[in-house]
Amino acid sequence: MKKRKSLRVPRELKVITASFLVVSLLLSPTASGHSAVESKNNSKLEQSKNFEGLLTSKEVEHFADKFFARPEVKQKLVGAAFVVVSDNKVLLNKGYGFSDLEKRDLVDPEKTVFRLASISKVMTATAVMQLVEQGKIDLDKNIEDYLDGLPVPNQTDNPLTLRHLLTHTSGFDFTDYISPASIKDEQSLEQFVKENMPTVVRTPGESYRYDNFAFNLQGYILQNIVGIPFEEYMQEHVFKPLHMNNSDFRMTEQVKKNLATGYGRDGQPKLQYPNDPVIVPDGGMFGTSSDIAQFMLAHLNEGRLGDSVILSKSTIEEMHRTQVAIQEQVPTMALGFEKFYRHAYHGQVVIGKAGDLPGYHSWMWLIPDKKIGGFVITNSDASQEIGEELFTAFMDQYFPQQKQDIDEWPLRANELGAYTGTYRYLRQPYMFFDIKNELGKLSISGPNGTHTLKPIGELLFVDEAGNQAAFKKDKDGNITYLDYLLPDSWFGKIPDLPQYTDVANNAYAGAIYNSTKLFIKNDNDSYDTHFFPEKAVTRGEFASQLIQFANLKPSEKSPIFKDTEGHRYRHSIQTLSEIGVLVGTPDRMFYPDRIITRQEAATILWRLSMSVNIPLISAQIADHPAPWAEEAVKFVVGARIYGPDVTTDDKGVINYRSHDALLHKEMAVIWDRFIKVLTSGT
Repeated sequence: MKKRKSLRVPRELKVITASFLVVSLLLSPTASGHSAVESKNNSKLEQSKNFEGLLTSKEVEHFADKFFARPEVKQKLVGAAFVVVSDNKVLLNKGYGFSDLEKRDLVDPEKTVFRLASISKVMTATAVMQLVEQGKIDLDKNIEDYLDGLPVPNQTDNPLTLRHLLTHTSGFDFTDYISPASIKDEQSLEQFVKENMPTVVRTPGESYRYDNFAFNLQGYILQNIVGIPFEEYMQEHVFKPLHMNNSDFRMTEQVKKNLATGYGRDGQPKLQYPNDPVIVPDGGMFGTSSDIAQFMLAHLNEGRLGDSVILSKSTIEEMHRTQVAIQEQVPTMALGFEKFYRHAYHGQVVIGKAGDLPGYHSWMWLIPDKKIGGFVITNSDASQEIGEELFTAFMDQYFPQQKQDIDEWPLRANELGAYTGTYRYLRQPYMFFDIKNELGKLSISGPNGTHTLKPIGELLFVDEAGNQAAFKKDKDGNITYLDYLLPDSWFGKIPDLPQYTDVANNAYAGAIYNSTKLFIKNDNDSYDTHFFPEKAVTRGEFASQLIQFANLKPSEKSPIFKDTEGHRYRHSIQTLSEIGVLVGTPDRMFYPDRIITRQEAATILWRLSMSVNIPLISAQIADHPAPWAEEAVKFVVGARIYGPDVTTDDKGVINYRSHDALLHKEMAVIWDRFIKVLTSGT
């Protein structure tokens, strides 16, 4: 769902909310868990090994108590619920810590309700597969057949199917969304889908990019077919048969009564926020750990729970089967289930689902052929990493595997050129990696520094930290995609950068070419030869670039500002005004063609940063911005979002030149430095 207000929000990123995920992954030993295969036979990644561990209620509780007693876990934990199921039994369902610190309410696994965030997606996927089983949906049929005439813009020659939606391979240009600054009325799922329909710009099935919109679209398709609201169908056909008595897609009074309070990284409680739209198939579910235990048991028992059958054995097997992989030995997606944290699989076939919203973070994992599953959820942003840490500890405990050396794959020097270039994150354009041929070896450079890639298989490499880098070729044999570090999207290879004739080899050049990586189009076959570094930037132009930076869908709604009607940047300006980042004059004017000052640009960036909970750092400044811009300028200086465009006084205090016009070369510095903020943990 889209109400993501924390930059440490991974899979459900909204605006630029993947950046704290980037930070935590880049700083971890094996990043996103895309570690090298720990066996000389790379194909063994998807083959389960014999389970020899002891899994009893007593032993699992001892393991869990020991984990949650770790000082580093206790330090960041407010509350958590942890469930383990095995052989059709619940071995452990236990709460740790508090659901509300002020009231000193303890987490009760039977009663404490959490926001389950993207765990909702596997519920939606399960319901969709019920319709597949009934013959009401064909996974490989054009989805427009199920949309009652609602068009899906498609720039490719290939139809978009439910299988693509279920595996995050839709090819949509916009897969995330953000709520308006204020939610006045309940927005229906139908209204949301119609107003936010993206365009298919990449061949469906070709590439993987986490897709929140795709699961809301599935919910809309489901309710179109069954003739009742999505949330009612889920109650009758998923929750009730599985005795998930506290689960709901509506924020009812009963949900509010038992809902755990969410906390930020600063330990402060978060105000409860509504879902928007009011029913959100991609992330709006509420429930308890007891409810998730029931769901896991059904999926691990061929679709059965007691006398209830929600899916057939063959449908369950199809849901659990790997559907998307950049390489055969590097799995990415099943149907609705994902393949995160592969470093901890230890030879087992694992499927899972993570969920993240401000104040709530969860991870569910299933080992289908062992009939073992686990689920953990916390109510604090400070404990976001606990899901991966607990899963890793669990797999180390019960499925230990000795790491082995990996043989190097023979790769000739003349083959290295095919891999070189810049690869841009499909989900957010501000993240990219550069791959170069350095003296006969491939180096990869990005936010985690520069590393050497060692070939270990066909199109498969590993860096010194053990992180896999897997590549994909297109039908013509060209390298087009990279899977590296981040689990929620591949990286797409972009065209070579233009060489600007008016950009000197000076202090601005690096920022200018880095910002070009952000905005260059994938299908560009012609380039501008001029950057115009000394040209002043207009207010509308700055808004347009900020929209592209954040990968926000330009709004099609009628303009709020009277002077943006028909303007080339009206859609970008409208989007930023809807989320409270742009504020015009009292008489509803914005002046899009007026030159933007440096303090105005700083204020817009500051407002966006506040809206997604970037830590607001402050600093002393030597100049005197307008009172309305002072806090914003101090933030920009404190976060070091500047370069050679500032001056310093005799005490070393920054003069931001707040009242001066912003030039193109200085705007490039803003994007370049803001990228560093988002990917460095500043």
